[in-house]
Amino acid sequence: MSTGPARHEPGESPEAGASASAGRLGGFRIALRQKSFRRLFVGQAVSSLGDWVATLAFIAAAFALTHGNQTAVAVVLVLRLVPPIFAAPVGGVVADRLYRRTIMVTCDLSRAALIALVPFVGIGLLYAIAFVHECISLFFLPARDASVPLLVPEGALEEANVLVLASSYGSIPIAAALFGVLRLAASHIPSWVPFGHLFRDHPTAFAFFFDSATFVFSAAMIAGLRIRQERSTKEIQLLSDMAEGVRYLIRHPGLRALSYGLVVSMFGGGVLFAIGIGYIKETLGGSDAAFGWLAALWGAGMGVGLLIVRLAVKRGKAHVFLVAVTLCGGVLIFMAFVPILWLSFVMAVIFGTTFSVAIILALTLAQEVAEDRIRGRVMGAVQTLFRVGLGLGALGIGAVAHSIGEVHVGITLDGNQVGLIVGGVLILLGALASSGVTRQGLWAQETTPP
Repeated sequence: MSTGPARHEPGESPEAGASASAGRLGGFRIALRQKSFRRLFVGQAVSSLGDWVATLAFIAAAFALTHGNQTAVAVVLVLRLVPPIFAAPVGGVVADRLYRRTIMVTCDLSRAALIALVPFVGIGLLYAIAFVHECISLFFLPARDASVPLLVPEGALEEANVLVLASSYGSIPIAAALFGVLRLAASHIPSWVPFGHLFRDHPTAFAFFFDSATFVFSAAMIAGLRIRQERSTKEIQLLSDMAEGVRYLIRHPGLRALSYGLVVSMFGGGVLFAIGIGYIKETLGGSDAAFGWLAALWGAGMGVGLLIVRLAVKRGKAHVFLVAVTLCGGVLIFMAFVPILWLSFVMAVIFGTTFSVAIILALTLAQEVAEDRIRGRVMGAVQTLFRVGLGLGALGIGAVAHSIGEVHVGITLDGNQVGLIVGGVLILLGALASSGVTRQGLWAQETTPP
């Protein structure tokens, strides 16, 4: 139900409203055939590459500025988890009240300017920039995710989300290599090159400037999008608009159930992230290289999940989502009770697969069920749940694992195994709470406007 007449940007085309018959063909080709989505995808692929390069540069810069203090690195990472508490919900409101294309271009240009300053600041301002940068990102993401359903035919939405997430995470290996090349190049600038001393004194500068340039490129690509967007004629009233979004989520049983499953699936990712190295080295007696293999195989599993999600949803998105969340919890419990190194590698692949399937389907289900007038706020909530679940898993279960020595329950379990069990059980409880997501007709149920 609309709160007012639909309003569209000047010059927009009906491209995003492609016929349902085209959507039913499915496939990545259908999504990429849409010119506006293709521009968004290319811009995001380039920008994500730069963002991962900058993430590594932030860590290196913090480590260097504090003369090797690892706590400084942890602070940078925590600052990427704190902003969602307030920035994503506000970003969702803005995405529903203003033109999403304008929001995305403004965010990209703002981040470009901000990142270019990093090489010239101390540790305090580096923390501040990391925090503000993440806040700006959480205005960008709800606008982007709320726009995707308007850029592709309905039948190609899963593929579109797969492509966007693949562009976000698939560039990590390339970014790691590129960061090394840029850092090495900055350290070997000849003295005769103008401003050469600046790069030698700030070896991460090339990496930050590269990221800044990718944001400018992304802004240029997004500026050419044609987005059909339904907007309310009301002005932004932050608190009441946020309250409307919360009421919408609570009153829609499908979205409410989806939230439980989304939090606990991300929670599982945080658990494996926090406990993984301790589990490999302390519980299994493995090496740093073995932990590297665990992480790599988890990433490979996520890639498999992105590839098979279209096949899996033939059994129904909601049903497959619930199965994927349940398997995330089951894998953690199995790893705890069967501590065998080669099996942990197999389980990492399975976990990565189910984890990525759960994320893709959560995003797609939320996009499909939310009305366009409020979709930005729903996407803001999704981004909040992503990070809150990940942070709770990493910090909460990580603390449990490190505070426990051994537990004897017929067999001896160390703290890492107990952490995996606790995390797995909580995920299963969350999956049970979200089981309503598969009820007949749940997603079609109307919500009463606040």
